[in-house]
Amino acid sequence: MKKIIAVSLLLLIAFNASANDNAKRLIQLVIKEDISVFRNGGKSNISDEISVVSASQLISEYSNNQYKYEKAYDKQLVNIKTVASGVKTDLSGDPYIVANGKNQFEYVSLELKNKDDAMNINKGNKIDMICVGTKNNVMFPTLKNCVTADSYFQKYVETTMEKINNLKEDGKPTSTIEAFYFGLVKFDVQHPNLLDKYKTASEFFKSKNVIDEIAKIVRESLTEENKITPMPKP
Repeated sequence: MKKIIAVSLLLLIAFNASANDNAKRLIQLVIKEDISVFRNGGKSNISDEISVVSASQLISEYSNNQYKYEKAYDKQLVNIKTVASGVKTDLSGDPYIVANGKNQFEYVSLELKNKDDAMNINKGNKIDMICVGTKNNVMFPTLKNCVTADSYFQKYVETTMEKINNLKEDGKPTSTIEAFYFGLVKFDVQHPNLLDKYKTASEFFKSKNVIDEIAKIVRESLTEENKITPMPKP
């Protein structure tokens, strides 16, 4: 009898490990799909956390109402897509990117977190960066800690998966991503091997019945406190 119980426990442990692996594999696919949707202009979870802006838009908002602009963007993440008008250095010798608006007399200043990024940017280059807004502006908007969108979203995937990997089986979700992960684990335990067949996020999302059942599990664990998508600072 003891041997049967021991074998059953080993099988259960292996089964839960399999469910964990499936959930981690799928949650990473879902995160990357969300990033792709966001970067292609679609509606995603990330859209609620990062504003997509142009240099002209920021200049217009700043000139119309500086107080309102600073309330909206101070310490907030922004994804600026624009064209570099040049790379200059400040009084400390640190490089920053200038992005003009309608003319050379109005511009946005993009201060780089990784100074060496300036080596790869020239006048006329297209810029796609994640930055932090600030209320420390002078004549025109200034964005701080700017990094390339590619490097930012790579960091986002890595930090999110690191948190997922450190979750305990009996843990409580602190974000919608974690709630979705726990939903995947629970679903996989209830429906062994069903999630194995999904190799892409698009395949997974096409299975309406599966998604609906997982969504129901997720909703049961969501609260006002964890209904967020935390994004790392650059």
